[in-house]
Amino acid sequence: MKFIDAKTIQIDRTLNSIDEFTLAFIEILEKHTPYVIISGYVAILFGRNRSTEDIDVIIPTCTKEAFFSLHKDLLSHGYWCINVEDIEELYDLLTSKHSIRFAVEPSLSPNVEIKFAKDHYDSVALQHPLTILIGGKQLKTSLLELQIAYKEEVLKSNKDLEDAKHIREVAEGYLNLALLNHYKKELHEK
Repeated sequence: MKFIDAKTIQIDRTLNSIDEFTLAFIEILEKHTPYVIISGYVAILFGRNRSTEDIDVIIPTCTKEAFFSLHKDLLSHGYWCINVEDIEELYDLLTSKHSIRFAVEPSLSPNVEIKFAKDHYDSVALQHPLTILIGGKQLKTSLLELQIAYKEEVLKSNKDLEDAKHIREVAEGYLNLALLNHYKKELHEK
């Protein structure tokens, strides 16, 4: 792993099946919308040895037409939406602050869980992404400082706390501790 600058990290390792699934999905998604990957898969990218069945992705709220275009493109590449088939219902789920999941048909796992940005922290993640270079491609994640703070102050499950600990360890010396503490304080007071 090489920290190129504050916004770019290169990961040199053999891609696993979840990496390949994620990169293929993101290649389609990024043609339609900005995005950031959050949560457990970020820790896995950084070498945490744990499994996940879903890749959590935040996208900005988009028009119905833009979403329909993305949906059509995903279907044409062999994906299906696990939630419901009706495209209007899918859009309604997103706009009512729920998430929707896509997998390669006919499987359920792995899947990508997409949600519209719903709060200040989702917007911050989208506005200030971290670029991960892996396998000759790139992924966008939220900043590590925000990942850690959210896992430690909001989610707090054992798995999330272990993810945060792992990210802290592998990024030691590269984290902006003032920013991390700022996010932790804000989230704690929220």
